[in-house]
Amino acid sequence: MNKTSSVFKMAGTGAAALAAAGWLHAAQAMRPTGEAVVAAMTGRARVRVYTAPVHQGQTELRDLNEGMAVGEQTRVQTGRDGRLCLVCSPGAILCVAPETEFSFDQLRHTADGLPQTEDDLIRRIHLTLRKGRIRVQAGEPMATMDIRIATPAGVAAAQGGSFVAAEDDQGRWHIYCDAGEVRIEPRDGTAVTVGAGEAARFWLEETNEVRLEREGVGVEAELHQFELCNAYFADLEPFIESGRPFDRAGLERYLGARGPVISLDNGALVTDVSPSIRTEVAVPAAVPPGMAPGSERGARWSPERIWTWYEQLGTVKGVNYIPRTAVNSVEMWMEETFDPDTIDEELGWARAAGYTAIRVQLQFVVWQADSGGFPDRVDKLLELAADHGLRVVPVLFDDLNLAGRPPVAGEQPDPVPGRFNSRWVPSPSEAAVTDRGQWPELERYVKDVMGRFKSDDRVLYWDLYNTAGNNGLWEESLPLMDRTFDWARSVGASQPLAVAAWREFGSAMAARKLERSDLVTFQSFDNVESVEARLQMLQRLDRPIICSDWLLRQAGNNFDKILPLFAAYRVGWFNHGLVAGRTQTFLQQERYRSAENPDLWQHDVLRDDGKPYDERELELIQGFRFLDTP
Repeated sequence: MNKTSSVFKMAGTGAAALAAAGWLHAAQAMRPTGEAVVAAMTGRARVRVYTAPVHQGQTELRDLNEGMAVGEQTRVQTGRDGRLCLVCSPGAILCVAPETEFSFDQLRHTADGLPQTEDDLIRRIHLTLRKGRIRVQAGEPMATMDIRIATPAGVAAAQGGSFVAAEDDQGRWHIYCDAGEVRIEPRDGTAVTVGAGEAARFWLEETNEVRLEREGVGVEAELHQFELCNAYFADLEPFIESGRPFDRAGLERYLGARGPVISLDNGALVTDVSPSIRTEVAVPAAVPPGMAPGSERGARWSPERIWTWYEQLGTVKGVNYIPRTAVNSVEMWMEETFDPDTIDEELGWARAAGYTAIRVQLQFVVWQADSGGFPDRVDKLLELAADHGLRVVPVLFDDLNLAGRPPVAGEQPDPVPGRFNSRWVPSPSEAAVTDRGQWPELERYVKDVMGRFKSDDRVLYWDLYNTAGNNGLWEESLPLMDRTFDWARSVGASQPLAVAAWREFGSAMAARKLERSDLVTFQSFDNVESVEARLQMLQRLDRPIICSDWLLRQAGNNFDKILPLFAAYRVGWFNHGLVAGRTQTFLQQERYRSAENPDLWQHDVLRDDGKPYDERELELIQGFRFLDTP
């Protein structure tokens, strides 16, 4: 979770209109002690609010916006593209799917009888779910937690844990329990309990009787998946688990607010729970030491400059590249195994396939062993790429370590038979990432390589750090990544700088990546719904977007589904892998293996003779263009 200060601010016009209308007048006399803050949303969501005392029945539909807080007796509905993540101060996260309608019946701290101590307070989250899907994440079950999701066929009740209540297209209600227990109370039947990993469904028959099934009920992925919350708000779960007070003050302290919360007179808080995507974060980073304030070399590119750069590029259709003769980035760049003939051949294939750019991992230990020859080999790659009309994105650092060992210059072992990318090593080693005593050498590497090519038109942009935080390092890599931006800025390159967000987009790590990059880059191997949810969020940074790594065919992350999305959102891209070779990235990783289609290629688009794995994929690459905007 990002511990940097959140921005608390007054509402925009939408929330101000709610205030003027006297939103939730009925709650003014006895204000509920709980509320649900909209941490994030995509698409459209609306609330039906009272514009007069409840008994008069006067309500209006208003658009819901991020940062608004809703309370009891509020009815929420999402549109076809609407997704919500709500943080409830009584102690839960609610993920809401498109085309869902529900209302908060209770959202409060209360007590059965007169409370004597805090322990007597019960945290109640009671909803009526009329249609659609909701995921509840509420931490470890506790006696003082009372969650109830009422449906037309009955109630799902829990004292914590994580579960999904979802309506299918036949009007049946499914309960998927991921953690803890859920008690299902049919409207006119006997209650049953489902435990972690179990599922059940119940529904109203035409006779108005309730049917309930447990045997043979499996999880339907389309009902269980909540792309927005899965993509962005895993980092809020520690708040639920932390034992901090489940109230506004507790949430405020967790987010690290420095000043008092500003509330509207109707009690609606306007805040930002996701600093990784808020506009206020998107400001130039501090000028590195030694750089004059206001110097263009010391700050992030202005919106005008980066948009001008992007519009002049044409469509970026790229591929993450390593020659088929190299087992990892060390073997690619060592003088003894550098293979310009194969690179020349394969880049010719890439151009014929329709690509316009390549993204290439460099390797610190090769530079360290041969700082004179390494830049010359990079120059040769740039020359070969330019000969085929391709521009290059060099990647300076990389935390990915599938070999489970540090990088070592010299001869590399052969790939493990039948195993995906078995010899891939990071750049630099984990020890160098965390040991600041080794950073002066890393600084020399960055400045040496970038200094030679800082004005080279063959370089599209500089990717400073691939999957920063990978291999369990996570925020331990943040200091080096941040310092690398300083070193790179001091070079004064004519090309923009970027580091891609790739997991936990609401975290401090992802926030800093997006904050310091000139353009927005991200990586995603998720299904198309999850990728679109990310794009809808990232668009609000109002900078060009490039997806620097994607393609996981067995997960539906393929050319047929992803390229139309990138065309609609005007996103440049680099899929994973060009030619099947010694990295064996065409094989399926064990954790992503498809039982139904085990021979489906995971990555790569060409066989080792240059012929396509799938002719249609090349047609899609060659025909790709951005859709015209109105």
